[in-house]
Amino acid sequence: MAAAEPEHVAWLSERQLARAWPTIRATCLDATANANGVRSNLHVGHSTYGESKWCTYHPADVARVAGAIADGTAELQPHWRNDTPEAKLLDQRLRRENLPGAIGCALLIAVPLATIVMLLIIS
Repeated sequence: MAAAEPEHVAWLSERQLARAWPTIRATCLDATANANGVRSNLHVGHSTYGESKWCTYHPADVARVAGAIADGTAELQPHWRNDTPEAKLLDQRLRRENLPGAIGCALLIAVPLATIVMLLIIS
């Protein structure tokens, strides 16, 4: 016979979920939860800045899946984990794809800074 569930359970935020599953990539937490049957609640908040959405997760399910991840029995895609060769390849690919943006940001800072320095030297 299963133990009765308490009336009020404090559901976990995505940040708490990330701490419970440290080997799972942050971008894959929701997919991992869905694949392993973790109960979740989608919350919607309205403010002056518009609508915001966030998800909370049932702590008993999170603990169950944490054990399954540790045992290697959880339903996971290899690239969802931080410690697989597939994840390392994905990280390398993302770094290559983000390189032009990083160079652009560096130039966006360096060019005006160099202009200011040159103007100070000239004057």
